[in-house]
Amino acid sequence: MASPSIVRSVTATASYVSLEAIPATGVSIYNGTSGTLLVQHNGDAGTNKEVTIPVGGSVGLGVSASASELSIKSASGTTGVGLIIDYNP
Repeated sequence: MASPSIVRSVTATASYVSLEAIPATGVSIYNGTSGTLLVQHNGDAGTNKEVTIPVGGSVGLGVSASASELSIKSASGTTGVGLIIDYNP
């Protein structure tokens, strides 16, 4: 049986902020903001180690234990980021 999914809406700020600490195997991120969204893995941060999601774009990323392994930011600092977290209790 597949793991249930959890849907969340979060606000992106101008600085990287970790996602919620929810046990997970993957996170799908939709950029519904008015600006480019950047995503990085907290354990491997740095220049050119981020995923850029254009307005209206989305990406699915795997995580080893928790959604909080990922951080997001947007220069526009706005609401409109949608998440589908593959919950892994």
